[in-house]
Amino acid sequence: MPTRSEAYHDHEAPAYDAKYDESPFFIKVYEPVTWDNILRFLPPLPARVLDAGGGTGRWTVMLAQMGYEVTLTDISQGMLDVARAKIEAAGLSDRVTLLRQDIRDMSALAAHCFDLVLAEGDPVSYCEDHAAAIRELARVARTGAHVSVSADSRVAALFNLNELDFDTAEVTLRTGQMKWRGGEEELVYPIHAFTIPELAGLFEANGLRVVRVLGKPVFLNRLQPEVRDKIVADEEMTRRLVELECRYGDDPGWAGSGGHIEVTGVKIW
Repeated sequence: MPTRSEAYHDHEAPAYDAKYDESPFFIKVYEPVTWDNILRFLPPLPARVLDAGGGTGRWTVMLAQMGYEVTLTDISQGMLDVARAKIEAAGLSDRVTLLRQDIRDMSALAAHCFDLVLAEGDPVSYCEDHAAAIRELARVARTGAHVSVSADSRVAALFNLNELDFDTAEVTLRTGQMKWRGGEEELVYPIHAFTIPELAGLFEANGLRVVRVLGKPVFLNRLQPEVRDKIVADEEMTRRLVELECRYGDDPGWAGSGGHIEVTGVKIW
């Protein structure tokens, strides 16, 4: 029986990339900030990278084009099918391995075998057992390798306050449980939203020393909608905003205010 997340992503897979490619905020701000963080922790070539919960292969393609040997895992066969087509079209099949794996149990992967481990796009928030996911991500990393995880931030409670739903906001703030709406659907799949200490604590408990905590984005979502639109319509203003996001997103005073948080740690045991 597939999980709700698996069923949802199987259904969304054919149109998944288009949804993000058509979002100027994702393409022009969120993606460059994420890529900036990935670049900071890339191991020297040759190296093996795990893109866990990597979906349609957005980061896998970019890393394989740089010469890395990438293993892309995802729970959704639909997402993997889209990724396979992109990888084949780019002529990267010799550098990429695709595996259908649940991030909570990647038993097909040996321990201590990757030089960099990524979990972008919030699969740890969606998997229904985030502690097991972090444990697996740490297990497959080599000692000295970096593990980087992006997850939904608990400031998502603000969405509920914007709708004057104080009861749901309090549940999110207290437990991390999010009520995600999609069209007329009340809850497409369960989401766990993290605080920085919670996610960082899971890293430390699994032998990962935290080296960077990043909010994504920390400024964009605080701007008035009409101001955001003006910025992303102007190349120079967008460049300056992304520069600010990359420079200040890991400042402790700002990191927790991002709609997403990204924690990167180095495996020490």
